[in-house]
Amino acid sequence: MPRLALFGGAMLLVVASACQTSTTQWNTEWPVLKTYSGQYLDEVAMPLGGIGTGTVSLGGRGDLRDWEIMNRGALGFLPAFKLVLPTIANGPFFALYYKRQGREGKVRVLEGPVQVKEYYGDWGADAVNSGFPRFEETSFAAAYPLAQVDFRHQDVPMQVRLEAFNPLIMGDADKSGIPVAVLRYVLTNTSDEAIEAAICGMVPNYIGADGWSGEPKGNVNEYRAGEGLKGIFMSSEAVDPEDVNWGTMALTTPSEDVTYRTSWAQLGWNWTFREFWDDFVADGELTDHPDTTHAIPTPPATLAVKVGLEPNESKVITFMLTWHFPNRRAWDHGVHHAGDFGGTEIVGNYYTTLYQDAWDVAEQTAAELKGLERETVRFVRTLTESDVPEVLKEAGLFNLNNLRSQTVFRTADGFPFGFEGTGSINGTKIGASKSSGWGFGTCFHVWNYESTVPFLFGDLATKFREVEFMHATNDDGGMSHRVGLPLDMRAKSFQYWAADGQMGTLIKMYREWQLSGDDEKLVEMWPNVKKAMSFAWTGIWDQDKDGVMEGSQHNTMDINYQGPNPQMAAWYLGALRASEEMARHVGDIAFAEECRDLYERGRAWIDANIFNGEYYEHHIPEGTSKVAQLGKGCLVDQLVGQYLAHTAGLGYLLDPDNVQTTLRSIMKYNWIDNFNEHFNTFRSFGLGDEAGLLMASYPRGDLLDFPFPYYTEIMTGFEYSTAAHMIYEGQVDAGLKVFQAIRDRYDGHKRNPFNEGEYGHRYARAMAAWAGILAYTGFRYSAVDNSMALNPEEGKYFWSNGYQYGSATITNRNNRKSLTLSALNGDLTLDRFILNGYGQIDFEEPRHVGAGQAITFEVEETASL
Repeated sequence: MPRLALFGGAMLLVVASACQTSTTQWNTEWPVLKTYSGQYLDEVAMPLGGIGTGTVSLGGRGDLRDWEIMNRGALGFLPAFKLVLPTIANGPFFALYYKRQGREGKVRVLEGPVQVKEYYGDWGADAVNSGFPRFEETSFAAAYPLAQVDFRHQDVPMQVRLEAFNPLIMGDADKSGIPVAVLRYVLTNTSDEAIEAAICGMVPNYIGADGWSGEPKGNVNEYRAGEGLKGIFMSSEAVDPEDVNWGTMALTTPSEDVTYRTSWAQLGWNWTFREFWDDFVADGELTDHPDTTHAIPTPPATLAVKVGLEPNESKVITFMLTWHFPNRRAWDHGVHHAGDFGGTEIVGNYYTTLYQDAWDVAEQTAAELKGLERETVRFVRTLTESDVPEVLKEAGLFNLNNLRSQTVFRTADGFPFGFEGTGSINGTKIGASKSSGWGFGTCFHVWNYESTVPFLFGDLATKFREVEFMHATNDDGGMSHRVGLPLDMRAKSFQYWAADGQMGTLIKMYREWQLSGDDEKLVEMWPNVKKAMSFAWTGIWDQDKDGVMEGSQHNTMDINYQGPNPQMAAWYLGALRASEEMARHVGDIAFAEECRDLYERGRAWIDANIFNGEYYEHHIPEGTSKVAQLGKGCLVDQLVGQYLAHTAGLGYLLDPDNVQTTLRSIMKYNWIDNFNEHFNTFRSFGLGDEAGLLMASYPRGDLLDFPFPYYTEIMTGFEYSTAAHMIYEGQVDAGLKVFQAIRDRYDGHKRNPFNEGEYGHRYARAMAAWAGILAYTGFRYSAVDNSMALNPEEGKYFWSNGYQYGSATITNRNNRKSLTLSALNGDLTLDRFILNGYGQIDFEEPRHVGAGQAITFEVEETASL
């Protein structure tokens, strides 16, 4: 049976044992989904940053890398600079000082060993800060956005652990959009004598340069001591205040015993670094070297906190890195702008409207840090402790980081936008030009696939719909499927329509309305929603208005399908159903009936004519060019419209038996278990003995001479959406197999588990992964009729509707099920609860669940469901 029966803290620390053991001591208050060690640390880099703020990534060895905190994606950028000439570059670091009584002090950088691939370059080792003594090994534990790094060295008489995070408050995009990286070091004395210890952090003031353009100029560091906060405020006196890289940074701590440097001694060669070393290793304290002449263009902001540790004692040292860069440009690609679709105008950053500067960020965040951590941990723990397969939790949670990467930004007015993916400063060897962002415009047909934003940040999802329908919809109903910026100048400047993109936005509009219950917003947008739906037959797609698209249909394969095909068919049918439901609700009955008629005729024709007994295939009209078409291939996402309809609660769009047969055929024909034996004509996202789902196969022959370009590739967003759909249809083992294959490819050794790419890094489509959780739990929610649904299997399940979240515990009791439903962050009202395929309860009076409360009720089995 299908899994879906559709209906119409405080500072946290753990004290280690008295002696160093081989068992890693993690913070047990923080949930852990995955642990990486050895070679599986090589590519690990978890971004720390909020929605629309940019990020800096914590590497598997404890280092900070990929500094993307300004206004452009800059994977690979490390702000390492020659502080003086001649010398070598120094980059950001945190280092540990420790001293036992009667012995000399020692210093180690808080990083694991340098990777072997960086052992040599033109000047020897090609790793920044390679001259520091280091820890012998590290391990990395994560449940995004919570990361822990355990540092080990046989001669260090302490257990050292880093706990790093950025607040993630489900349903609150502002509190999940703070430009901060919280770095908390936990030191435990595992020896039998007292130890003096200190941790020092250094961040160059590199304001003015982001890896793409600009240079630091007139940069100044200022030590400040405020209420419960001390640190160094970084600014610039000479970088143009309208420059894209102008702004402020701060390195702060709530600790009391603080020493600092606003700059380092201006000495030649390696003597500047040596002078710092001698100063810090002497006593774990710093002596300032003020630089009033800007002799060092990137003055190192350096902050040290000193503590004493008795045997078995643990202490915490917390740092916060905060930033504030307001001058985002419209669709800035680092090396160019988007021309007519996004010029050099400043569109700003929403997060910078909430704070005056980086110091204000630090002050506000420090005051709320305990609560922010508590809420973050509670959300993550609720998910990780649910009875959902680990791989679904990992894929959904780890890909959530894409929303909080440079893939996504919010302009000063609060509207969200997204590239398809972000870029690296090193570019690629296979021919593409460099770009800080790939695919401008919140490309509709890419963003259609993601199912993360609506179920975690409902208000933000609605703002995406506002951009599409209130700004990007033309008078004739055609939607500019890449949105230009600024909105008031260029929103509709991209005068091209995408059939899949436009139809998908209509399904998403229905979904957002259902999750929010916001009738006022639906009424406001309805005129343009109606125009966008009507464009399907008043434009070039459904030319004879019969519910089937046969005209030229631009789509996410970057081609124009000619003739009826399953991919556009399911999108179209889903849009018709969504529009029908919305039309009925606003009282436009005539349009609702028109949509229903087209849906019924289109569904019947598609099932009768392009289902070949195994899957749906593309019919290319006689006499039409077959160049860059699908033809008789078995397409991986041919039912993507049905997938999205399931997440929105719209029901089946096509014959359920045909749908389930098609998914079995996709698994049968498109599954590759060894890419070393696969001929791929284009980009390779699977190599060697890796496995995955091909974009298309041709099990019945008839491979076109010039098929659509991506047919031999794999891409995670397509795989996730199809695998989630399999789970919806009861094909759980197959769906989990696909999910696992993807996550095995991103295992930390071969690829970064926090960076699933496609056309750029941290690709938007990969956020389809959250749908695996939706499919497995069968969760659906409607704020319109106050109903919720879950699958009936016994267990404890996480739920979230974009505004509230909680858990549901289901237990068996003879011919009924007992449910305990909690709401953790907001009030919930229900008139009905459905157990898919089992039964439902219609409450005599609305049931209210207050924040932090739970209700218990029973559902009887109903044979007809």
